[in-house]
Amino acid sequence: LSTSGGTSDARFIKDYCPVVEFGLVGKTMHMVDERVALADLETLTQIYQRFIEDWFEQGAP
Repeated sequence: LSTSGGTSDARFIKDYCPVVEFGLVGKTMHMVDERVALADLETLTQIYQRFIEDWFEQGAP
Protein backbone atom coordinates (compact mmCIF):
# COMPACT_ATOMS: atom_id res chain seq x y z
CA LEU A 1 0.00 0.00 0.00
CA SER A 2 1.37 3.36 -0.96
CA THR A 3 -0.12 6.75 -0.15
CA SER A 4 2.83 8.75 -1.42
CA GLY A 5 1.48 9.79 -4.79
CA GLY A 6 -0.39 8.76 -7.87
CA THR A 7 -4.05 9.52 -8.28
CA SER A 8 -5.17 8.91 -4.72
CA ASP A 9 -6.21 11.75 -2.45
CA ALA A 10 -5.17 9.58 0.49
CA ARG A 11 -1.79 11.28 0.50
CA PHE A 12 -3.52 14.45 1.76
CA ILE A 13 -5.31 12.84 4.72
CA LYS A 14 -3.09 9.89 5.72
CA ASP A 15 -1.51 11.90 8.56
CA TYR A 16 -4.93 12.67 10.08
CA CYS A 17 -6.85 9.40 9.84
CA PRO A 18 -6.48 5.79 8.74
CA VAL A 19 -6.71 5.24 4.99
CA VAL A 20 -7.66 2.16 3.01
CA GLU A 21 -7.17 2.04 -0.73
CA PHE A 22 -8.78 -0.85 -2.50
CA GLY A 23 -9.24 -1.52 -6.18
CA LEU A 24 -7.79 -2.98 -9.31
CA VAL A 25 -4.17 -2.53 -10.32
CA GLY A 26 -2.28 -3.49 -13.42
CA LYS A 27 0.54 -2.77 -15.81
CA THR A 28 -1.62 -0.44 -17.93
CA MET A 29 -3.07 1.64 -15.08
CA HIS A 30 -3.66 5.26 -16.09
CA MET A 31 -2.22 4.70 -19.55
CA VAL A 32 -3.86 5.56 -22.87
CA ASP A 33 -4.69 1.90 -23.47
CA GLU A 34 -5.71 1.08 -19.88
CA ARG A 35 -7.45 -2.26 -19.53
CA VAL A 36 -8.47 -4.81 -16.93
CA ALA A 37 -9.64 -8.41 -17.05
CA LEU A 38 -13.43 -8.67 -16.85
CA ALA A 39 -13.13 -11.46 -14.30
CA ASP A 40 -11.16 -9.12 -12.01
CA LEU A 41 -13.78 -6.39 -12.43
CA GLU A 42 -16.58 -8.84 -11.63
CA THR A 43 -14.73 -10.04 -8.52
CA LEU A 44 -14.15 -6.48 -7.34
CA THR A 45 -17.83 -5.68 -7.89
CA GLN A 46 -18.83 -8.64 -5.72
CA ILE A 47 -16.43 -7.52 -2.98
CA TYR A 48 -17.82 -3.96 -3.00
CA GLN A 49 -21.37 -5.28 -3.00
CA ARG A 50 -20.68 -7.52 -0.01
CA PHE A 51 -18.98 -4.67 1.86
CA ILE A 52 -21.94 -2.33 1.29
CA GLU A 53 -24.46 -4.98 2.31
CA ASP A 54 -22.53 -5.77 5.50
CA TRP A 55 -22.06 -2.06 6.27
CA PHE A 56 -25.79 -1.32 6.16
CA GLU A 57 -26.81 -4.52 7.94
CA GLN A 58 -24.47 -3.82 10.86
CA GLY A 59 -24.60 -0.05 10.76
CA ALA A 60 -21.75 2.38 10.37
CA PRO A 61 -19.23 2.58 13.24
